[in-house]
Amino acid sequence: MRLMQAQTSPRTLLFTDLRHIACGDLTWRGPEQQPLPLNDPPEPEVEVVADPGRVPRGIRLQAQPALKTDPVVNGPPMGHVICDGAVYRAWRLQPTYPPGCDIGCYTTIAPDALAIVGYESADGFHWAESSRSRISAPGQTGFDGFTFLVDPVADPTERYKALYMANAPDADRPALWQQYQQVHPRYRHLSLNENYITCLYGAVSADGEHWSAIPQPLMIHKSDTDTTVYWDEWVGRYVMYTRLYIQDRRWVGRAEAEDFRHWGPVQPLLWPSLDGPLSDDIYLNARTEYPGVPGTHLMLPMVYHRATQRSEVRMYSSADGICWSEAPGGAVIEPGPAGSWDSAFVYAGNDLVPLGDDRVAVPYHGTRFPHKYPRWPQVRAAMQRWGWAWWPKQRLCAVVADGDGEFWTPAMLPAGRRLRVNVRTARAGFVRLGVVGAGGGSVDDCTPIVGNEMEKPVHWHGEDDIGAAVGQPVVLHIKMRAAELFAIEWVG
Repeated sequence: MRLMQAQTSPRTLLFTDLRHIACGDLTWRGPEQQPLPLNDPPEPEVEVVADPGRVPRGIRLQAQPALKTDPVVNGPPMGHVICDGAVYRAWRLQPTYPPGCDIGCYTTIAPDALAIVGYESADGFHWAESSRSRISAPGQTGFDGFTFLVDPVADPTERYKALYMANAPDADRPALWQQYQQVHPRYRHLSLNENYITCLYGAVSADGEHWSAIPQPLMIHKSDTDTTVYWDEWVGRYVMYTRLYIQDRRWVGRAEAEDFRHWGPVQPLLWPSLDGPLSDDIYLNARTEYPGVPGTHLMLPMVYHRATQRSEVRMYSSADGICWSEAPGGAVIEPGPAGSWDSAFVYAGNDLVPLGDDRVAVPYHGTRFPHKYPRWPQVRAAMQRWGWAWWPKQRLCAVVADGDGEFWTPAMLPAGRRLRVNVRTARAGFVRLGVVGAGGGSVDDCTPIVGNEMEKPVHWHGEDDIGAAVGQPVVLHIKMRAAELFAIEWVG
């Protein structure tokens, strides 16, 4: 077996996927407990037994359901919110139409004006307009899928970026259609044709208050709802998650760009599950990261049930943003009880942001009407309501032991000298943690951790130092019973 070189551990180990759980392997041992090699074992042949070693046992992963706030009443609907220091910030694209002509993204006339409007809030619940900047978009109609990012690698004049979908101006369609014919059919959106072309357009700003439109489209594509764009430091490119429509179903696709203005093809990424209802779509992506823990790629995609036009939100996780798995445990956001404001249809936005000191949250929208219910004025008004879906800090997904469980982490270089854990146990349960390697405290010497603890220090015989030699790799060894482990943190 080829051993992987130990890397410095992140400060926080979240259990949203398998990266912090070593898979281990069996060792075959002879009558004297000696390990036997795979190739050319010594003769004569003897009875052997399997030693499970560090194979995890008695544990599973489980996504945790979100809790929900009441609707936000002081502020417009927010699909994308960021936390910028002590301030929550958001931007929206706002077209202005003649009275009676605004039917959202289905509007086919050009607006009288188009603006990017900024909003700020100190607490996430009370919002005020902070800026309004008109942009030029002559001939564009049917605006949808607006999103934004604060770009960490851009020229200062383009630190803030926005992206949205619109129907292309009539005069641009022939050239755009000719250009689109050069795209391989596997990357095309089947609804686009010479008479109907939609593009993704952009705008940039130095301060988030004064915006300028990018004249040329960034990509020919139909992304008529949720699009997420961010700079991926590991890949070294801009990454986009967007809508695809394949086999008459909504999928999630992914694209990359080196310079924001020229995007590669949209690659299929997530599609409806084969073990669920066969009329489902993966409608939105709601891609995000856990705040303060880079590389924890998460999605909160909305699963749309066409049979009832209801929905629910699941949780997906990824180590690289390319290969994704659904976290077990079912829906994490569901419609509310009958008669409530979100009783029929819900979906999540992004980003995942701190909400106070001990919660993380995403904006979510809900309505009491099925998704494609005839949109009389009261139905449209109900569609604008939103609140926060939240989890206690770090508690999005857990390692669960219903009975006795045990696992080890991959080898890592410690990011501190002490450890604390975020756990919840039954009264008869516990979590113990050991540090394997270079003289670390053993799992059996660990003081059992019992109860509902979000930042519980780990001790061995009353000492909190891990005991391992400085600069030496270690493996964390966890034993647990009737318990949920959400996170391990290095301290100091």
